[in-house]
Amino acid sequence: MNADITTAHRIRRAFIEFFRERGHTEAPSAPLVPRGDPTLLFTSAGMVQFKEYYLQPENLPYSRATSVQKCLRAGDLENIGRTVRHHTFFEMLGNFSFGDYFKREAIRWAWEFVTDLLDLPVDRLSVSVFEDDDEAETIWLEETGIPRERIVRLGRDDNFWGPVGPTGVCGPCSEIYFDTGPARGCGRVECAPGCDCDRYLEFWNLVFPQFFLEENGTYRPLEKPGIDTGLGLERLAMIMQGVEDNFHTDLFEPIIDALAARLPERTAIGKEERMALNMVADHARALTFTIAEGVYPSNEGRGYLLRRLLRRAITRFYSFGVAEPFLYEIVATVTAVMAEDYPELVERENDVAMIVRAEEESFFRTLEEGRGRFAAIVEEIGSGGSGKIDGERAFLLYDTYGLPIELTRAMAAERGLGVDEEGFERAMEEQRRRAQEGSAFSGGGAQQVTMTEVSEGESSIFVGYERMEGEAAVRRFRLVEKSSRPDVDWENESGPAAEVVIDRTPFYATSGGQAADRGSIDVDGRPFVVRDVFKRGGEIVHLVEPPAGADAGAELAAAAAVAVKIDDERRMDTARNHTATHLLHAALREIVGRHVKQAGSLVDDERLRFDFNHFQAVGHGERRRIEERVNELVREAIDVRTELMDYRRAIETGATALFDEKYGDSVRVVRIGDVSVELCGGTHVSNTGKIGAFLVVAESSVAAGVRRIEALTGRAAIAHAREAIERGEEIGLLLKVGPGEAARRIESLIAEIDEMRRRVRRLESGEVGGELDRLIGGGRLVAGVLAVAGRIPVDGIPALRNQADVFRGRVDSGVAVLSAPVKEKMQFVVAVTDDLPGRGLAADRLVRELGPVAGGGGGGRGHLAQLGTKDMDSEAKIYDALPAVIERLLT
Repeated sequence: MNADITTAHRIRRAFIEFFRERGHTEAPSAPLVPRGDPTLLFTSAGMVQFKEYYLQPENLPYSRATSVQKCLRAGDLENIGRTVRHHTFFEMLGNFSFGDYFKREAIRWAWEFVTDLLDLPVDRLSVSVFEDDDEAETIWLEETGIPRERIVRLGRDDNFWGPVGPTGVCGPCSEIYFDTGPARGCGRVECAPGCDCDRYLEFWNLVFPQFFLEENGTYRPLEKPGIDTGLGLERLAMIMQGVEDNFHTDLFEPIIDALAARLPERTAIGKEERMALNMVADHARALTFTIAEGVYPSNEGRGYLLRRLLRRAITRFYSFGVAEPFLYEIVATVTAVMAEDYPELVERENDVAMIVRAEEESFFRTLEEGRGRFAAIVEEIGSGGSGKIDGERAFLLYDTYGLPIELTRAMAAERGLGVDEEGFERAMEEQRRRAQEGSAFSGGGAQQVTMTEVSEGESSIFVGYERMEGEAAVRRFRLVEKSSRPDVDWENESGPAAEVVIDRTPFYATSGGQAADRGSIDVDGRPFVVRDVFKRGGEIVHLVEPPAGADAGAELAAAAAVAVKIDDERRMDTARNHTATHLLHAALREIVGRHVKQAGSLVDDERLRFDFNHFQAVGHGERRRIEERVNELVREAIDVRTELMDYRRAIETGATALFDEKYGDSVRVVRIGDVSVELCGGTHVSNTGKIGAFLVVAESSVAAGVRRIEALTGRAAIAHAREAIERGEEIGLLLKVGPGEAARRIESLIAEIDEMRRRVRRLESGEVGGELDRLIGGGRLVAGVLAVAGRIPVDGIPALRNQADVFRGRVDSGVAVLSAPVKEKMQFVVAVTDDLPGRGLAADRLVRELGPVAGGGGGGRGHLAQLGTKDMDSEAKIYDALPAVIERLLT
């Protein structure tokens, strides 16, 4: 093997340089969260950022690409750490062709890379092809000389990719395997590539997208088939470094060493402990990368997966006796391992660690609550005599409190109990099913779009930075039903709309958080109103509404040239808002802290919305300072300059890139004096003075660690201020005071209302207190204990519980059953004084005894419990039964 290419870093660079030398453009890794693709929770393969390129291989920025893609998958969490090949976060090396080269080049270059450059031993390599793909097998034989006996044909489940949904692009694939040796095998005679054991390690998959699956089940050959390959970095690193599994490579060893050092002293590292270290190391990498991109643990969507990963890691160490936060310290180790190729991790390291620690502290508290719930379950089981924790309760401990089944099993064994693990597995399987349904592709398969060709030549050249109107040639179009775009405000719901592609366009397509331009495309002097502009593949598509009565198809097909014009007022308002977001970002970093990073934005002609990483609310004083700082920069009338440059050079010069954007080799840098330098493809004003005014209208929380500021600029800011002034004048008129006195008058009215409420409460309290005194005075002794029962005139359970507490403070030894009708149910609160639970007379036991009498149920603790029933006539039954129940429990 090539001793110069063993580290993960060297493997990454060797792969990229190999394919750059063969005409491929290096594409930076896309974000883990696919932008503008609601069908995916996370980027799961290298081809995700190029998905549309296979459907529309015309007019693309390049026809060949290569990348090192960050990926995250969570389809088989239980195997993480147990096998050599499963990970949540991993890196996929890939080379891609969009209608350029095909199988022969892909196979030849793959073999050349692994045998000539990496110098892998040929006698340990095997390949698989799809069972019907004679072409691929022939190419392998002709181009590589690999013996026929080391080519395996596999079926559709193994060697056919896609489509993602019921229809879409798909094709056969071919895989390269490395023989790790018989010791890792299953020992069966038929063991071969494709076997589920660990002997034959598939490390590179060559996918040949050459068909489009139609709705009728027909596989239609694509006019321009492509190539999509995925080589697992972790697996190749294992092979090149000659270690026993992925977790012994330089990608994992420092992380595992750091984790092992945080286990309790004298912990023996056996098989189970090693698998735990592997799993936690994997999850630490996934958490570090996803949180660095602005995805935070939560109870839904992507955040829920992160919370699950974090809790799985914590509970695994918790079972070894680790009872305090530790994972946040591993963030620095992950960053150190990956920083050379992902320097953005260094900038976010402290923020990520802070978020992880906060989650850990919260979850350790939850785990302690789980132990308390476990104790309660044991008590319930003891009274029931089953001797086993049922699967539903075991799953509750796992899902709600984070107790892994292993910990529940061990804790149960200490108390002489078993666990229904089959029932637990059924509950787990049901959760997996729900999770798969929740994370499934909601958008179905990628659809290939067929359009009517009008003229030939280049298309979708964006000229909107230089001009806002001009002439253009229609290249292609298609008619669509307006009902397919319910998000559009159509002038007329009848008749079709049209999607139009032209050669040159000034219209900005929705991208980078900026809304699309509006305007018109005039065909023969008749305006086709542009309702939306979006990108599909390499094309800019204009969604237009034809004029009433137009034969849209015929008119577009016959159009030699069209006049295009943007709504320039809308464009300028949008540009004001967009430039203002750059100033806002700079002001936030200056006033709130340098840790602030953009986590998302939305700009259109009406407003701007800016999301950023921060861990507490931005106070009123800070908001005022931010607003004043932005307006100061507006008044300075700073020139806004743009420049195209190489992506890496732009980053080196200090330009800020966004984690949720993907960039090509050449990027547009927007520079506002020495205040702001950002990568941005949006439209901007030429001078900050043109923003006019900046006004913050709201600040709120979006998610854990993410805040949002909403603001207005220009005409919208002035209109908002004018409206606020008019509202103030209206309030003054209603209160019959001047505008400057309205606040003081409102404070005075609030004080009067509060005083009235206090008087009402005092009156109610006197009535309620008097009734409780009456009930206590009329109580009776049962087995030496004062028994009190009756209705209290309150309108809620909290007030009823309050009177129960008052009873416990007034009586030395006694029981009270207080009732009140609340929301069409009869509610009872049972209170006992502190001397009685030890004698067998506990409030929760009384509720269990009285529940059947009332036809209801409830629960609580030894001194206070609650019972509810729909039987509104149950009071007399409860009061009559109470003495006998007290006497039985005491004797």
